[in-house]
Amino acid sequence: MRWSGTLDIYWHSPVGHFYIVTIVSVFSLLLAGAMGYTGMKLRNIGVSFLALAYISMTALIMLHGLATPGFIMEHNSVQGISSQLGILIASVWLALSGVNAARPLVLFLGRFHRWLVPAWTVVLMLYFFSAMNHPHILAGWSERDSTRTASTAIVLILLASAARSYWKGYKAARMPLQLSIVYSCGWLGAGQLIMVLGEPWRLSWWLYHVLLLLSLLAVAAGILLQYASSHSLLDSMRALFRSDPKEWLQKCISPSVQALIQATEEKDGYTAGHNYRVALYALKLAERMGLASSDLMAIGQGGIIHDVGKLQIPQSILNKPDVLTQEERAVVELHPVHGYELCRKLGFMREELAVIRSHHERWDGTGYPDRLREKEIPLFARITAVADVYDALTSSRSYRKAMTHEQALGIISAQRGRQFDPACVDAWLSLAEEEPGFFAETATDMHVVPPRTRTLTV
Repeated sequence: MRWSGTLDIYWHSPVGHFYIVTIVSVFSLLLAGAMGYTGMKLRNIGVSFLALAYISMTALIMLHGLATPGFIMEHNSVQGISSQLGILIASVWLALSGVNAARPLVLFLGRFHRWLVPAWTVVLMLYFFSAMNHPHILAGWSERDSTRTASTAIVLILLASAARSYWKGYKAARMPLQLSIVYSCGWLGAGQLIMVLGEPWRLSWWLYHVLLLLSLLAVAAGILLQYASSHSLLDSMRALFRSDPKEWLQKCISPSVQALIQATEEKDGYTAGHNYRVALYALKLAERMGLASSDLMAIGQGGIIHDVGKLQIPQSILNKPDVLTQEERAVVELHPVHGYELCRKLGFMREELAVIRSHHERWDGTGYPDRLREKEIPLFARITAVADVYDALTSSRSYRKAMTHEQALGIISAQRGRQFDPACVDAWLSLAEEEPGFFAETATDMHVVPPRTRTLTV
């Protein structure tokens, strides 16, 4: 359009600009509301990052429209800088939404998850009213070539990162919402380029406002298509940010955990594979129950070594093919205490220690070692208990063959409110119904990391 002078007409319309920008802002506000609601309900940091992206666009693009020279304000620096900031900040949050949930930055922000959206909204409101009352406070900043070039480069890199993450997810899961976010990133990137290269009020310059709207409509269409397949906005967003527990588990392997894993493998190969699978199951169940990122880390680290206390159980008892005597069972039932004491001395956190000590407690109070009942049992231990029993039932032991997936689910369901927390069982059965492939794949996993030379003396 710019190369052909006849097409790139000059259209100066402050009122028209305000209305177009208002339409963009309204769509952005609707998306921000939908994402913010689901983010709070699911306690999912990825959904909240998407909400923050559209909240930022809503506030800054609306400010861009109100500051249109000739509408309610004269020439000022607010219009230019607000549109650039809107796309830049939205790109930051979009890129973060595509980052693996186990990354340090995401884990750090996850600590303040409940405050992110309200705190950021307050920041945007302060900027909004400051800019309206002092429109020349940043005069000239947005017009500098170096600033425009740098912001454009950053925006394109961030959007490329987000698009790549969601494209990888789309190739694996074929979810419409994933593909729509890829398109949205493309429209935003094109809009950024037109914004900085175009001549204001030319038809080619107006095009970037249309691209902003298209980027929002693409995400809205993706949500509607996703909703059509699941009939639940919450389920749609939960599926979009469904994480890979193996990636989480890799983040849980500290040097101390690595040494414990190796020592466990040397003592009993079955126990090492069992610990790994239990950690995978527990992570998936915890995510289904909406636990925060920092909680998932503690469950993963506690789950991978929850049976480490068995290192102090004699081999003759640990691998006995017959039924244990009462004295031998008393020895086995001390392994949570042995594991707790060992890991406490190694400096493990309270939440991880709770998994190790309390994963054999029962909802009805007949478990061990402390005879805790119901919510006296730490939540992380209640989650791990379901994962632990399921893997034990579906694994072959020296004294019995493995049960089928359906048989194990039947036993866990029958123990709802007796051995297990009812909420954990309900979430487990829901997970089994929606993701049967996860159980089949996890059942074949044996080791989390290759052996290393470091050893641990117990």
